[in-house]
Amino acid sequence: MSVIAEAIPALAEHLLAARPGRVYREAVAVIERPLLAHALAITGGNQLQAARLLGMNRNTLHKRCRELGLIESRPRRISTGKS
Repeated sequence: MSVIAEAIPALAEHLLAARPGRVYREAVAVIERPLLAHALAITGGNQLQAARLLGMNRNTLHKRCRELGLIESRPRRISTGKS
């Protein structure tokens, strides 16, 4: 059995006690955050390369990284209609 599989029961119990109703989302985030961070680290922050390494769409990677606080959201520019 892998280290991760062995840790799942304890993680689930902890999350059930702390965050009932959000166990799945929180458990996924616990695993996903370091996985995405590591992929970004080994690709020098290149999101396209990290997405390819993980086998996921670049836009999905970008969205999840923003949601998990791994990258900052850029404020949207407001168009003034002037060129």
